[in-house]
Amino acid sequence: GVVGLRLNEHVLHVWDIEVVLDPTATLAPSAAGPVVDSLQMWVRFTAKPAADGSAVAVVTTDPTRGFVLTTGPDEVTLVAGDPSDSPDLSLPAEAFARLVYGRLDPDHTPTVGGAADLDGLRQVFPGA
Repeated sequence: GVVGLRLNEHVLHVWDIEVVLDPTATLAPSAAGPVVDSLQMWVRFTAKPAADGSAVAVVTTDPTRGFVLTTGPDEVTLVAGDPSDSPDLSLPAEAFARLVYGRLDPDHTPTVGGAADLDGLRQVFPGA
């Protein structure tokens, strides 16, 4: 667990530097899977509960993963599951990781699919 969190920190901090020089920079493709697979624990500690609860089906690509992100007034949870055929939010895994880490601002957002309120999710994950 600790090694995984350190890997996540390293990958995100490398992106912080790379994006200054290249606005199109993304997380390293080889790291996207391990980072996105460890987001469940990160969400418990960093997400800001939202007054209006909702559940968002998320599907990532590169690698393909499925999650249900549930927001409520007391907590936010992320549960892994099978990818939905009709997700509320579809985006690359590296972009979903950056969202959860508070690094998916409008200037660094790839094309996403689904009807989820991305600006509302950015408020749930404001970053440090």
